[in-house]
Amino acid sequence: MYRDPALTKLLTYAGALPFWALALAQVLGGDPALTAEAFIAYGTGIACFMAGTLWSQAQIRTQDPRLMLIVSNIAALAAIGGLLVYAHAPAVTMALHVTVFLVLLAADLRIHRKGAQPAWYLALRRNVTLLVIAAYAVVMILT
Repeated sequence: MYRDPALTKLLTYAGALPFWALALAQVLGGDPALTAEAFIAYGTGIACFMAGTLWSQAQIRTQDPRLMLIVSNIAALAAIGGLLVYAHAPAVTMALHVTVFLVLLAADLRIHRKGAQPAWYLALRRNVTLLVIAAYAVVMILT
């Protein structure tokens, strides 16, 4: 399943770049409202994408996949819910998105413990999750 670690790593780290580009735009004096909204929109998309990766994992498992499918749906809906309340409660949205990314990392940790993911993938997920959460912290401070 994990046949191209180099490309996977490249694309995963590249996916974290827009978070940091938007955080940097705020630091450099970009329109705070616009950059924060773009940040949240991008975060919603990535959170939903990552939640969707659990679906493929659930389909190849020999064990009961129901919990993984439920977590995937709740994570995606929480990210979208955060987007919808952003205008009224930006701090709630930021905290909700960070929580979603941590829950998705925990799901990958559980998959890894069952032997369904290589160690390099879990390390990659951990590193990128920390990068993304750090970007959220910067945007939270500046917003």
